[in-house]
Amino acid sequence: MPISLPPRLAGWRRAELLTGDASPRRYSRLWNGDDRTAILVEYPLAVRSQLQHDLEVLSWCRGLGLKVPDLLLGDLETGWALLGDLGSADAEFTLEITPAGERRSIFERMLEPLEVLARCGPEDLPPWNPPLDRSRLRWELAGFELWFVRHFRSKTPSTGLARWLDDLATVVGNHPVRVCHRDYHLNNLLIQPDDRVGVIDIQDILLGPDTYDVVSLVAERAATRLISPSERRSVLASWADRTNAEPGWRERAAAVRIQRGLKVLGTFARFTLEGRTDYRRWLTELARDLAAPLGRIGAPPDITAFLLD
Repeated sequence: MPISLPPRLAGWRRAELLTGDASPRRYSRLWNGDDRTAILVEYPLAVRSQLQHDLEVLSWCRGLGLKVPDLLLGDLETGWALLGDLGSADAEFTLEITPAGERRSIFERMLEPLEVLARCGPEDLPPWNPPLDRSRLRWELAGFELWFVRHFRSKTPSTGLARWLDDLATVVGNHPVRVCHRDYHLNNLLIQPDDRVGVIDIQDILLGPDTYDVVSLVAERAATRLISPSERRSVLASWADRTNAEPGWRERAAAVRIQRGLKVLGTFARFTLEGRTDYRRWLTELARDLAAPLGRIGAPPDITAFLLD
């Protein structure tokens, strides 16, 4: 039976349900019978209090000049918001239909929102979300131990692995801090008809390691198969130049790639075990891509074995 829409949305109909990642929020694309579409976000009672927070984040980001969804209608009491639709073709799709020789220029364009965020001082960001500091980075890595190693690989994490992950979180936690989107990957970016880059899923914005977002952009999901390693290095160098990154950014980016990659492996393993089989492809690709840099930085041998087996 179709799920009814809020009464204030009379004239709209639900065109399709959209898949989210880990959020309990429900997303739908609505259609008004003409050419207009919009995105309905519905908040279950357990997370309804987050709606005001999320709308405040969108408003703040819009004030910076970022292309984020507009608020069309909403109701804090019943827990829903109707947002402008930035399109159904995310950056992964756009890149896949673009000739290989032209893809780097699209990645360069996707650095523009990161330039905007880099111009913000840490003191400019309201304290909506806790910072991505050493303790939170280590908490993320605990997901790798639990979901990837223990449940997906059916192995017991060693004490040596735990100590090495402690050290990795400490290293990354000491990096220079910037305002971070926190999940800046191809599926959260949409190239607009005017060539601006639309950004979604920005409610978790926080202070974190300076290379965190750009590493997510060039080293996760489909990015590693859509542009070559040399092109990824070039995009990283362009980011450093355009955002005035502090010296040592290459080494910091390498460490963040490992920390965030292991964290994401834990997330993808959990989703796969929950039956979301579309994540298995990304999990396999990411595990393969992380194996070589892990070996080069002296990670415990059991991590590399977990990834390659």
